[in-house]
Amino acid sequence: MTRLRSLFATAAAVVLITGAAAAGTATAAEAEAGQPREPGCAKLWGYGPGWADIYNECGYTIFASVEVDGFDPSCIQIGPGAIGTIGLEPGDVPYYAYEC
Repeated sequence: MTRLRSLFATAAAVVLITGAAAAGTATAAEAEAGQPREPGCAKLWGYGPGWADIYNECGYTIFASVEVDGFDPSCIQIGPGAIGTIGLEPGDVPYYAYEC
């Protein structure tokens, strides 16, 4: 019976270690990528006081905006593979870009 308990304990330890290693790998991959990927074609490319750049990574024209606290700016048209600049209110910090 002792040998059976020992095998069970070893198997449980292997499962826990494997699960922790897999979770650590996923976190490292996300950290390397920077931020989680936004759904759709619109990607927040950069921003500063009063502006934000949105990149259209798709092969067709889109309308896009950015998410901020308060009212989101109006949508702008961005051609395929292009970057569009959108105006922001003072103090606005964009979280992510989205298609309208």
